[in-house]
Amino acid sequence: MDPRDEFVHTYPRPLAAPWKENWYFNFIDRPNRAWGIHHISLMREVQKGRFSAFHVVDDEILMHSNVMDIDDDLKELSDGRLRVEFLEPFKRFRLTLDGPLHKAQLDCEARFEVFDYAMAGPARPGKEKSFVLNHYEQALFVRGRIEKDGRSRPIECLGHRDHSWGYRNESKVSKWNWAAVQMADRTVNVSRVMIGDAFMASGFVSARGGNTRIVDVRIEKTEFENDVPVSSLFTAQDQGGRIWRLKSERFSGLYLPMEGKGGGVVVHENFAEFTDLDTGEKGIGIDEYLINPRSGD
Repeated sequence: MDPRDEFVHTYPRPLAAPWKENWYFNFIDRPNRAWGIHHISLMREVQKGRFSAFHVVDDEILMHSNVMDIDDDLKELSDGRLRVEFLEPFKRFRLTLDGPLHKAQLDCEARFEVFDYAMAGPARPGKEKSFVLNHYEQALFVRGRIEKDGRSRPIECLGHRDHSWGYRNESKVSKWNWAAVQMADRTVNVSRVMIGDAFMASGFVSARGGNTRIVDVRIEKTEFENDVPVSSLFTAQDQGGRIWRLKSERFSGLYLPMEGKGGGVVVHENFAEFTDLDTGEKGIGIDEYLINPRSGD
């Protein structure tokens, strides 16, 4: 991969469908009672940038969300309060937040090598439709500090990031599941996206020896409480034939309406504990659900 891929990309003109470039980071530090996500989205069809940080500290949700005008000269990923810096492409990153309710500086370091979906399998379906993306992900070590109510606490935990750019329109998606699971010596990542009656299943397992592609993902069972998904059973097969059976159990979460998508599309960003049902190994990470109530249309 090219180090320039970490930064802002050019986009096709004229645009015939929504084209976005997204950066996402998460961290989960349960001992220090702090976890959250950072998300930046450049929406090129309207030339707007959305800068968001949603943190949960001492069970209190602390948010920063800002939409600003952008142009083709945008080079720095910052809205003045939230900033992402690529100190060393694919290796070291810094997240800085000067929010209205709290402050944070989180230094991220690559835990394993990047997994590039562009090198992982067949071309994605459709042209200028729901998802035609370049996309890569990476597990992280996260260290830093969060300040709230005049008090500072250390952060030292595991995290995850992804970066994608291309045609992206969530309103066409029936539903998706995405789980990024951090275990002691590996990361297991699975996703399943439904578009009408078709679906795309993908993912990977990262460890010190490299990445192994996931070739099939099934959602065996999802449990709900008060219409909120709280647990799922994932069964995935990697390219070596190994079956991974993972169960998620939500301990905290964010409810994120997808503004502008119509029909009440919502993302549940669950912070969850995971169990490998075959080995008993535990992990922690994100269990994400997009729910589209119009999926039967």
